[in-house]
Amino acid sequence: MIAETVIDVQARQKLGSNEARRHRRAGAIPVNVYGRKQPSFNGLVDRKAFAAFVRTGVSRATVFNIRLPEEGLVPVIIREVQTHPVRGSIEHLDFFRVALDESVKTPVPLRLQGEPLGVRQGAVLQRGARTLTIKCLASQLPKELVVNIADLKIGERIYARDVALPEGAQLLSPPTQLLASLVGTRASAEATATAAGDAPKKGKK
Repeated sequence: MIAETVIDVQARQKLGSNEARRHRRAGAIPVNVYGRKQPSFNGLVDRKAFAAFVRTGVSRATVFNIRLPEEGLVPVIIREVQTHPVRGSIEHLDFFRVALDESVKTPVPLRLQGEPLGVRQGAVLQRGARTLTIKCLASQLPKELVVNIADLKIGERIYARDVALPEGAQLLSPPTQLLASLVGTRASAEATATAAGDAPKKGKK
């Protein structure tokens, strides 16, 4: 699925760190567009426009169009984001060209959905990997993978192999990569024992 937003990319006439700083002060982000054996393109995007786009829930698996001079609309994904070490602001972006009818390899963010049963009994949810690398058609690339953990019990784990992928997608991360687990505590053990003690017992016939 491709995002509706189109990001305009203007050409950079001059390169170098001094020029990049000047563009940042003027409200632009330097970008590099590459991939699919095409010549790389050095450009600029408007910082405010890109920030508004990010707030819509963009991830590195989001396919969207950029508008390049002389080329028009080009579908891309975000390959790399460089941020300022102190301010956290975006300093540079890499956009990777994709074709909607061709496969692409990229990490996809994971979102855990629901409150595990074991957490309500006092267990602690431990997160593992927060992305999974998959390969699928760019047109079917999900911006996130949702994992339902509502039924997760104490001592249970969720691995990469347990995640449902889009039709035709291939998992490239190790199948045994840990994504989430529930670790029991003394409080959770007592809660489990209490629940077991309160359960109705069957009488002898």
